[in-house]
This record gives sequence, structure tokens and C-alpha cells, in this order.
Amino acid sequence: MPFTKSDITVSTDQRVFKSFLEAQAVFEDLDEKETERLHALEYIIHHKEIYYVLDILDKLFSQNSIKDHIYINFVFTNFDIKPKREEDFNKLFEMLKSKNAYLRNSVITFLQEYGKEVIPFITILMNDADRDIRIFAINILGNVKFEDSIEMLRAFIAKEKDINALMTAVDYLGEVGDEKRDTPLLNALKQEYKDEPYVIFGVDLALSRLMRQS
Repeated sequence: MPFTKSDITVSTDQRVFKSFLEAQAVFEDLDEKETERLHALEYIIHHKEIYYVLDILDKLFSQNSIKDHIYINFVFTNFDIKPKREEDFNKLFEMLKSKNAYLRNSVITFLQEYGKEVIPFITILMNDADRDIRIFAINILGNVKFEDSIEMLRAFIAKEKDINALMTAVDYLGEVGDEKRDTPLLNALKQEYKDEPYVIFGVDLALSRLMRQS
């Protein structure tokens, strides 16, 4: 679900904080009222760099709890500016390894809504040593469908050796590719993995989708 600022509101009766450390102490106090913690989080977002805010989320919400979702959503809908620095994106990508599935999915949604400026950073993810991170990257790319997405998927398929990551890309290519252009690439995969039923099935499914689109 896309993030929108109207999803979460904070009352206009704003608590006044004398310092960032005071706000952070309130936010990290699990016994504080939700409204007070949201006021503190709003102060933190507007007074600290994006990397720092993300780091607080990552450390405080390492485990998934539904009562924490409001704070995670609040952060991703209230940044004054988009992340632009390398350290900001590195932190976002680090959070993709969080044990908190809701936090991971929030990062994915945020990146999907970011815009084409995120492509260079998705490219970094697509070359990560961690198979699961490469799959995250393909999921982001496949759902966003940038102008360059198809070529990026083709390049990934041509070099990827992990079957799970490979077939994630093949599945998306079947949705957005071109029958004439991509049939030779997919048939080559069938030859390369002729003893892998999972690959054969996935490639045939992608080919049938491409034929229906033509």
C-alpha cells in the first residue's frame, strides 16, 4: 500500500522538546503514550539527518510488533526531503536484512515509490553478494517498471547463477518483456538448465505470458 501523509496525523497540541536527546528518550520509552512518542518522532525527523532516523528505526524495531507499525509508517511519510546521500541508501539497504518483515516491506514500498533516481542504488543491490538482497532488488524493479527496467532484467538474467534469484527475474520478464526479443534468451535458459524442472516450468510460464501479450 502506498504511503501517504494522510495515513497518520499527530494532534496539533504539540509537545515542546528542549533538545534532540530529550525527544529521543521519549520516543524510545515504550511506556510513553503513543501520541507523545509520535510528537517525539516528528521532532527527531525534522532535526536529524535521514540516516540517523532510519538507524533508530532499525535498532528499536528489530522485531515485528503491530503496535510499532504506526511509527514505521510515520517516518516514511514525513521525511522533509528524499534520501539522496549514499549513506542514506546504504542504511535503507541494510534494513532490507532486518528480521522485522514489516520494516523490510516498508523499505521496499518506499523505494518503489521513490522514482527513477533510485535506479543506481537498485543496480548496487542487484549485484549484492546476498542472494536475498538481489531478489529484493528484482522485486522492487519489477513492481516499479522504470523505463530501463526491462533491459536491467535482461542483463540480470544473462549473468545470474542462483536459480531462485534468476527465476524471480524471469517471472517479471514474462510480465513486461517482448516476445520477439526475449524468447531466444528464455529458450537459452531452458537449454542451460534442462535438468532443472523448476526452471523449465518457470520459463515456459514466462513464454506463455509473452505470447498472450503479443
